[in-house]
Amino acid sequence: MGSEKTKIVIMADMQKNSLITRAKDYLRTPQGRQVSMWLAFFVFWSGAAAFLPFISVYYASVNLKGSQIGQLNSIPYFVSFVSSILFAFLSDVTRRHKLVLAVCTLGMIGVLFIYPSARSFAAFIPIVLAYSILHAPCNPIMDETALASLENPERYGRIRVGGSIGWGIMVLVTGYLIDHLGLGLSVIFYVHILFNFLFLINIGIMPSIHRHTDAPAHQVSLTKIWEMLMQPGFVVFLLVIIIWGIAESSIGNFLFLHIKSLGGSSTLMGTALSVSLIGEIITFTFAHKIQARLGPHKMVLMAFVVLFTWLTGLSLIRDPNAIPLFQIFGGAGFALLQSGSVAYVDQCAPREIGTTAQAVRGGLYSGLGVGTGSIISGILYESSGSVFLFRTMSIVAVGGFIFGVIAYLIERRRNSAKPA
Repeated sequence: MGSEKTKIVIMADMQKNSLITRAKDYLRTPQGRQVSMWLAFFVFWSGAAAFLPFISVYYASVNLKGSQIGQLNSIPYFVSFVSSILFAFLSDVTRRHKLVLAVCTLGMIGVLFIYPSARSFAAFIPIVLAYSILHAPCNPIMDETALASLENPERYGRIRVGGSIGWGIMVLVTGYLIDHLGLGLSVIFYVHILFNFLFLINIGIMPSIHRHTDAPAHQVSLTKIWEMLMQPGFVVFLLVIIIWGIAESSIGNFLFLHIKSLGGSSTLMGTALSVSLIGEIITFTFAHKIQARLGPHKMVLMAFVVLFTWLTGLSLIRDPNAIPLFQIFGGAGFALLQSGSVAYVDQCAPREIGTTAQAVRGGLYSGLGVGTGSIISGILYESSGSVFLFRTMSIVAVGGFIFGVIAYLIERRRNSAKPA
């Protein structure tokens, strides 16, 4: 009898070990690496969706002014300009990308436990600063890991769409939790903490960065970054996406307050952001085909057209229930901007500083773009309201599109003048 039980236990252990072995072997395959990165984006942005879209409403609930909300929301973007680049460069130098990602995630969990204790503008500043320093490097590390896991980097959008799906689901769920379960706005911190713990587990199955190239590896250095920035047209392209960030920040920071001013609920806020994910998911899914047809630069120009339409529509709508129907433009614009800019930088960057290059892109877009836009948006919102804010930023979007077209034509002329 005892021997039979022993045999059963041994067979169960063998089956368990066999499943684990097969799972590990699958995660080493190209498809397995892509699945693990899809899950990483899904979990990471699910947690962020429970926190970032609702934080302005939380600040308003503790009686902060519009200008103070704009200033607090600008901190993550300005910090990311430095923090993401430093951490990404550290991960490139040490080649310990997953370790850096895990340390940053653990730090965010600690900060989020402290967040609800703050009640004044001054008390929020160090907390927001600490969170921002730790959050900033995660996205460029994940972007570069996703690119490195692909045989064809143009298919980046198909992996990044996992984050869009996670964001769409959780922003809707969080809005429902706030409205119908009586948990209050503080629930946004604890949902974010839960998903950060899940993300820590996911980091363990993420692939290590390994580029599919026969070119010899070169030593990482600051000189490589400088050489990348000095490539003709590179800085001008970064200026274009900075302008996009300035205009888009008005929606990112004040859309929910705009809906609230029109009489909308937290559930409607979550619904509006979830619907925007339809356009984002569709665009990310077909981003490789759009890129193959238009190229990265034209994708970014298309993003400006979508952004102008989005801002203009929001400024004209008076019924909050109509806003979700219009939100599809927002997701499509972001997916075009993200896919196009990531692809452009990936083409220009030396392989050994790929993570740092994506951090430079993200840092400038968020720091000088969305960060500056957050401050401007806060001032405009407090002085004239959200309708005036969106109309003003639609004009900024038109200016960015014109500047982007000029930059594209100059780059095309420069390339055509090169000897074949």
